[in-house]
Amino acid sequence: MSYEYSSESRRLDLPNPFKVENYFYLAAAGILLLAAISLLLLSRNALAAHLSFWSLLPLLMGVFLLFKGIDYARRALMQLRFFFGRGEPKSLAQDMGVDQTGKGTGADALKETLRQNALVFQEPQGALNGLLYSWIPQLIYAPHPIQVIAQRQFQTGLAIGVTMLSLLIAWIAFSNPQASSWMGLFYFGFAVFLLIKPLEQGANAKTDLGVKGLVGLVLASIFGPVLIPLVSHTLPDLSWLSLNGQALFLLLAALGAVALFFVALTKQMIAPPPTTMACEQQALSMNSHPKQLIDELDRMLQTGWTEQVPNRRYARIFPTIDNGTGSFASEVLEETQPMPREDLRKIDLAACFALPHYHWLMWLNSMGVILTLLGAVALVVFAALLNPINFEPGVTAYLAFGAAMLVVGNFCFKAGHALWGRFDFVSELIWVEMSGNYQSAKLEYGNQFTDRIKSEKQVINIETMTLRVWVAQFETVSFGKHSERWLVGMRGLPDKAKYLAQHLAQFAADQSIIVAPGSSADMQKVATLGALNQLGGGQVPAGLPQAMLQALGGTQISSAQTLHCPACQAVVEAGARFCSECGAVTSPSV
Repeated sequence: MSYEYSSESRRLDLPNPFKVENYFYLAAAGILLLAAISLLLLSRNALAAHLSFWSLLPLLMGVFLLFKGIDYARRALMQLRFFFGRGEPKSLAQDMGVDQTGKGTGADALKETLRQNALVFQEPQGALNGLLYSWIPQLIYAPHPIQVIAQRQFQTGLAIGVTMLSLLIAWIAFSNPQASSWMGLFYFGFAVFLLIKPLEQGANAKTDLGVKGLVGLVLASIFGPVLIPLVSHTLPDLSWLSLNGQALFLLLAALGAVALFFVALTKQMIAPPPTTMACEQQALSMNSHPKQLIDELDRMLQTGWTEQVPNRRYARIFPTIDNGTGSFASEVLEETQPMPREDLRKIDLAACFALPHYHWLMWLNSMGVILTLLGAVALVVFAALLNPINFEPGVTAYLAFGAAMLVVGNFCFKAGHALWGRFDFVSELIWVEMSGNYQSAKLEYGNQFTDRIKSEKQVINIETMTLRVWVAQFETVSFGKHSERWLVGMRGLPDKAKYLAQHLAQFAADQSIIVAPGSSADMQKVATLGALNQLGGGQVPAGLPQAMLQALGGTQISSAQTLHCPACQAVVEAGARFCSECGAVTSPSV
């Protein structure tokens, strides 16, 4: 399990996307560690025979491969268990606290996306990016990190292609061994620089090759071979070192890696579904505070929490109501807990080779392992053939070839890592906004002359308030545990928007404007007050508590001592000439 949220549901489980990639890292680590041990053992014999730079070289290579192998193993162990915890993945906007009001950073952008019913995609800049997006039109729908990596890899591929073409021309045109050796060294170093630079800058590197950079690269690759023969006679003799073949193979392998990356990228890209939006609008009239709708909405949203995980609140503004008349506005913007897509499943080596989504990505990582193996074997062969006493220049070809293969192998791993760490989530964004005008009023209920209990209440009268409910299902993507989430798809949920709007409208219509006792305690107190109202003329009405009867110094008066109206039989107070209920004469006038 890779998603921890203290829930018994299996919906929160995410397959570890780096599980298969770890196999390749561990394979490369095993190859490099075995090669490092072999080089260290060979260096021991070389150092015992003769102490020189060439005898120290196997030792240095062994130490380097040892560090590199441990680094690959470290990456695999760090990705062995992958957990998402509370508050992850990252929210689409700034979260608001439980007691906070206002709007978080980024909330307005989400609301505008809902209002415009359209996703925002950044337009590619530059001539080279225009060429790239014309070849891969669906790249415009890819998340921003993938677009940046694709632009960088495309520019790297162009640079490698121009360099390889220049190498072939220079290799055929110049036959001077001294100039050819320096030319091979130049192209070899230039190709390694082109591959290492984007790796060191990472996925967030700026794609700044541009037209000027491409022109400079073309000039360097064309005029470099012309300038080298002019100064080669003043440089040390390197006729024993021939790197033309190694440089060509390095460029070919790098182009193959870039091509595999783009094939794997296109297989992971799909056009987003048609963007739709659900908005339900109603006009409400109510005689109560509009914040009561916000309170009811909070209760409704809490009952719909995904797996009992609280929603992410991006905006919460209460209506401001003063005495008299005025206008108000209120809104709530929340997102449910992002959940992994239902089609995500646990993957293994066999499934990845069968699924188009991962097929070419597997070949990219397989190429990295194969090139790492070739590079490690070439370095071990170099150390085995190396004779520090009687140095043979031809063995340096193995050294150059091994270094080139290790560089391209590392390039394959780094390029594929960005595609392995993709997480697809699904969530719902709910936006409720209210606006309207209000008037303060005072309501009194009860007959002024006959009712002994009257009700009075300050009422807020709202006529034709506008209520809008927006609900959409968001498809988002993140690359890594703490990375930003990117919106790639949006689909409206009209049924849910309609249900929320109708429920709030019915809740507003059911609000009472009359204050009346409703609890059992209130009923008992009303009965007591009614009995006390009948006190007078020395009579003690029935129904009073015994303690009150004792305080009044009286006892229960029998019904025979009680005066009744001859017409309606209502109780008549002592000394009253007329019945208070029907007005009939109870006793003749004196």
